[in-house]
Amino acid sequence: MDALVSWTGRVDQSWIDELDHVNFLEYQRVADHASLAIWKRVKGASDNKLEFVMTETYVRYLRELRLGMAVEVETQLVAYDDKRFHLLHNIKSGAELMCTVETLNLCFDPEIRKVAKFSPDMIGCLASIPVSKSGCETRLAIARKHIS
Repeated sequence: MDALVSWTGRVDQSWIDELDHVNFLEYQRVADHASLAIWKRVKGASDNKLEFVMTETYVRYLRELRLGMAVEVETQLVAYDDKRFHLLHNIKSGAELMCTVETLNLCFDPEIRKVAKFSPDMIGCLASIPVSKSGCETRLAIARKHIS
C-alpha cells in the first residue's frame, strides 16, 4: 500500500461559495490539513523547532464536491531528500477521485528563517513511509534543473 489516509471529513456549508460550489481554495485547505498530518507523523515526539513550508503546488480539479459529501484524502509520499519532501494528495468521495493536490515542501527552521535538514529521526520516519511506486503521474519534482 503506498497511500495513507491523512484526512477525513464532510463538505460543510462554510465551504460553499456564492455560486453554490465548493470554493476552489477548500480543496487546497483540505490538502494542507493532510500535509500537516504527514508532517506531524514525520516530526513525531521530537522537541526540535523545525517546521515545513510548501514551495510549489499543482492542483487538478476532476469532479465537484457537493454539500454533505464525505471526503477522504489519500496521501502518497512521492520522494524525499535531506530537506525536501514531495506529496501527492488524492481527494476522494467514496471511490471517486475528485481532485489531486501535489506539493513540494521544505524543512524550515523558523528561528533562523532558513531551510534546514531533517533530523536523523525524521529521515528514519520518512524512510518508513512507502515511497509511491504506483507510477502516479506527477507534475512537480524534487530534482532541480539549473538554467544558465
